[in-house]
Amino acid sequence: MSNENTTVYVDEKRARFIKKWSSTLIAFGEFIDGYDLTVIGVAMVFLSKDFALTSSDKGLLVAVSFIGTAVGLIAFGDLADRIGRKKVFAFNLWVFIITAIGAALITQVWMLWVMRFLIGVAIGMDLSCSSAFLAEVAPAARRGRLAGSLPNITFILGAIFSILMAIVLQATVSEDYHSWIWRGMFLFAAIPSFLVLMGRKQLPESPRWLIQNGREEEAYQILKALDLDEEVLQAKPKKTNREYRKLFKGDARRRMLVCTAFFMLNTTAGPIVSFMGPVIFNEAGIKVTQNLYISLAANCIGLLALLIGVKIIDTVNRRTLGLVTAAVLTASALTVGLLGSTSKIFLFGGFICWTFATWLGPAVLAWIWSAEAYPTELRGFGAGLTQALARLCSAITAFIIPGLVHEYGYYAIAPYATVYFLMFLLVLANPWLASTNESLEAVAEGELKK
Repeated sequence: MSNENTTVYVDEKRARFIKKWSSTLIAFGEFIDGYDLTVIGVAMVFLSKDFALTSSDKGLLVAVSFIGTAVGLIAFGDLADRIGRKKVFAFNLWVFIITAIGAALITQVWMLWVMRFLIGVAIGMDLSCSSAFLAEVAPAARRGRLAGSLPNITFILGAIFSILMAIVLQATVSEDYHSWIWRGMFLFAAIPSFLVLMGRKQLPESPRWLIQNGREEEAYQILKALDLDEEVLQAKPKKTNREYRKLFKGDARRRMLVCTAFFMLNTTAGPIVSFMGPVIFNEAGIKVTQNLYISLAANCIGLLALLIGVKIIDTVNRRTLGLVTAAVLTASALTVGLLGSTSKIFLFGGFICWTFATWLGPAVLAWIWSAEAYPTELRGFGAGLTQALARLCSAITAFIIPGLVHEYGYYAIAPYATVYFLMFLLVLANPWLASTNESLEAVAEGELKK
């Protein structure tokens, strides 16, 4: 085809934007996820004064969001495979903006349950799409940091920001308008959502999705802008039919089961430190202000772990990283569970180690492995299914932990060490999880180098 007849899908200016901002804008949905999941844990400290929340109420307020996320992950992950990643991105944040405003205006607890469920659906739309999208625009040599570390960094930045918002609002809002602390925290979520929505209008469609759907000319202009054209030419995506049964036979089934199990194990125990910290420390008699600062410090430790992980995730053997961190997490859960009630040193020390190891290893590895495990034509659905099951595990933990800790103290946490020991055994039994620097197509098709 002559140059005169070639359609220009990506001009020079847009190519520069795509190269510089695509990964960040895709991953920034996790900032909103991190803010939202942390904000409910922090807000419950203040909500309790207005609605007299029981332990079950607190657990349900966190759990219902995870259930909504699971629904959004499955439904819209599949839709993203059918109509494209960008079209889902153009819709989901509007849902989040509207429901965030609605959550700030509630007058009854049941209204908040409804809003939290819908917010979860909006997050699920984003997660299934962004997980697939990031893997598809990341080069093999940097896929770990772009598809694994980057979304987790934005997640924890969102968590940190939610805690800072609570500290500022608590210091500035008078006692007469105390409810506007939690209302303001819910309402603010609409602002970054709107900014990300505007930025995402400039995103291209996933080039691998375009190839899968026969739009190769447009795809290769985007690949060139991303400096991915040579890599994809060496392992060109295969145009195949969308057959769900592909995921349930042979190597594809094994990869799906292992990656899903790993993700589910991480999200069964991970919520205890990721966003239940305020509830945990509240049981220890920690005052609200001190509780917020402890939660802030814990998230800063998580951020430090992620920043260290950025430097190593694309160079170390990922299976080895999974084994080491799973062992540390097993010991940390035992320390908090068995010794946390005897001394705050053990409680805080175990909590810090638990937080650091979670964000250094499993939180990132779960994202990478689950995105790599599926072929392009089913990556949104597959990643959505994996994360949906994982979110249901989080929902169960979020629902039962407040009541169990209130009833049995920190001993209720000790059994979660078993979860991490199972994670260790799972990684040990699957050497193929050492997928560093493999092409996305090779991993998805089970054609790893020996």
